[in-house]
Amino acid sequence: MKQSKAHNPASWSWCRMGGALMAATISLVSAVALLSCGGETAAPPQPVPHTEHGAASSAPAGAVVEPSPAPAITPQIPPFHASEAEAKPFPETLSPSLFRDPVVAQAYRIAKRIPGVLAQQPCYCYCDRFGHGSLLDCYRDDHGAG
Repeated sequence: MKQSKAHNPASWSWCRMGGALMAATISLVSAVALLSCGGETAAPPQPVPHTEHGAASSAPAGAVVEPSPAPAITPQIPPFHASEAEAKPFPETLSPSLFRDPVVAQAYRIAKRIPGVLAQQPCYCYCDRFGHGSLLDCYRDDHGAG
């Protein structure tokens, strides 16, 4: 009896790489999304040099005075969907063939394959200000391309 290809372990070679491929795919999509959003970060606070004029400090002239710590700010997490079911129907993503950059085209190919995963991820460029509800929405237009 001939064994079907679906039950032939030799034809499952793609399965062995599935976990690593999925992890690499999610990393790539996340990296492209962060790069496309500008990823600005604030510089760490610098010590403020002491000045003699108007300084109400007992520190000697020329001493470096550390600034007071800033109040704790709770970061706001951008919107995302709690489940795939909540996100459906998924928005249609742009065709990867619209992009000449192979990295961007690959990100759009991945977005088309895993919409449920991306719908459950927030986009940290805060594009919710113009109607996006998750990272998946960045791929319904050219926003995900940077």
